[in-house]
Amino acid sequence: MSDTSSNMVRALVLRELEAGKRDDGLWLQAMSQAKMDKAKAQVLYVELRTQAMQGDVKGLLIKQIRGAVAKDSGGVRLGNAGLAEYLSAKTLTSGKK
Repeated sequence: MSDTSSNMVRALVLRELEAGKRDDGLWLQAMSQAKMDKAKAQVLYVELRTQAMQGDVKGLLIKQIRGAVAKDSGGVRLGNAGLAEYLSAKTLTSGKK
């Protein structure tokens, strides 16, 4: 992901923390890696939660793109290679009239 999207995800993590929300599994992982040092664990938690959210966002985007492609291509399901080829062809032909 780009730096801008990474910054946006970190801001979302900060908002979660300010609202008192925490992923207990990631917090446990952070505490374990920080050897139970709470200050270090907080820094690690932000990194771990940011990575997790970025993965979630990426997965949702891919799902939405695949759904749109399937709708546009008459319901044909494409794998990653087929999706890349389809998007490349669509980009090349969309500029032509």
